[in-house]
Amino acid sequence: MFCWNRRAAANRDGNREKVDIRGRNVRQSVCLESRTRILTEAELEKVKWDAQNREDLDGSEAYLRIIEEARQCSGHGASAGSFPEEWDAQLLVDCGMTADGQRLVLFTPGFLQPILDDDDELDRAFRFILLNMHNIAMQNKFIFVYCCLGMDWSTPMLGERLQIAFDILPKKYTKNLKRFYILHGNSSTRLTMWSFYAWLTPQFWEKIQYVNSIEKICEDLFPDDDAAQAELHRRFPQVIQRQDAQQRGSDLPVNFGAPVRAICNTFGVDYMDKTTGRWYPKLPPAVIFLCEALERQAADEEFGRLFDVDAKIFDLLNLVDAGNPLPRDLDPALLWCCLKAWMDCLPTPLLSFEVMSRLETDQIQPGDIKRQRDFLVELFHEKLPTEAAYVALYIASFLHTMCNIAQDRQGGKSEAARSELPVLLTPATAAKAFASGFLRPRAFTDEFLKAIPAAESLIATLIESAEEKELWIGGGAAGMGKGGNPP
Repeated sequence: MFCWNRRAAANRDGNREKVDIRGRNVRQSVCLESRTRILTEAELEKVKWDAQNREDLDGSEAYLRIIEEARQCSGHGASAGSFPEEWDAQLLVDCGMTADGQRLVLFTPGFLQPILDDDDELDRAFRFILLNMHNIAMQNKFIFVYCCLGMDWSTPMLGERLQIAFDILPKKYTKNLKRFYILHGNSSTRLTMWSFYAWLTPQFWEKIQYVNSIEKICEDLFPDDDAAQAELHRRFPQVIQRQDAQQRGSDLPVNFGAPVRAICNTFGVDYMDKTTGRWYPKLPPAVIFLCEALERQAADEEFGRLFDVDAKIFDLLNLVDAGNPLPRDLDPALLWCCLKAWMDCLPTPLLSFEVMSRLETDQIQPGDIKRQRDFLVELFHEKLPTEAAYVALYIASFLHTMCNIAQDRQGGKSEAARSELPVLLTPATAAKAFASGFLRPRAFTDEFLKAIPAAESLIATLIESAEEKELWIGGGAAGMGKGGNPP
């Protein structure tokens, strides 16, 4: 383990400190009790020996073993042991190619704050980062952007894993790295970087650049291309954009009460849903984080407590509004409530105000599934703005998945056990809770009350048919380009 404020421990050969070929003292690790299972001490010693005696650009056996272990964790939703899907959207973001044809990666380790006290989760995050960087750094010239968000790398939990990374990363990483931006770094950040001096090669050190604004990075990587600069700016996490706005004295980007198009085009996330194989451009990150957390917990049984939450909901709403990472082990009822609050706070419902009037004028009755599906196909393919259409389809698909989880769970329960649930999650009950986020009138009148059954029935049909190809407006995994972008 690495501890910044202690002297190096004596090595196994005695009390002599190691020296390099010029006779200078070499900083060593402090050998404390290991908290990580990534590598054994024997494996780490072999890696260090190989690094000194072999010119191996493709990685050591230990490095390749970790990569293989990480591949076993690639799954989706509630799959046991799989990486959280939202890590692709917040922790390590592959932004595709720069104007010079180099891969661009955004790294925001501050999103690991909720798991800093969990060794197993930190090991899993280590494997996730290594696997994703392996697929980039070993194949392409790349640019790395480290987004500072208050992480203290001097803590032993992080220091130990950081030292392992220094020891096992193949030399090809440094060879292919073109620039290493540090965004929003302060004096503490610089001091921490200097504490790494003994482990960083001169080739790596000279590639580090400190920058104070997202705009500077965008201009550097896409000079004279306003559209590309705006697109790259969108890829930075909302919480990093808020830091940037605070430094510039600009309005802070928020999640609640903002138009869906503004959210999508300001800090929307290009997201591959591994559960369905569908690629969604510019999804609101808050929606992804809430939905994926609920799916990962298989939280269908807590749906019935959606309206029975305590004052903790206000803390969660504030976190989500600012784009901060979600705490671990939240009551799923809070997540359900937060998702509904986000939808109901949209200035315009996802399917527009006009849909309520169309239900009456087109005489689309509750239970008329064929008319409802034809209407939904027309709506998604011809009427809705692209941003709203993708968000509506993603949420409907999520609710469809959760209803399937609930149905599978109930199949193994007795009638008495099923009767104990406050509300069973079905397309109909989900529609009652979330219909107002999909469609509502501009003004609530007595006529609106008469249209509620038709509106809820339409949303229930949307949830039931959310994954049918006739409704889908985009492509799938096969239609994706590099960096998770459409070709």
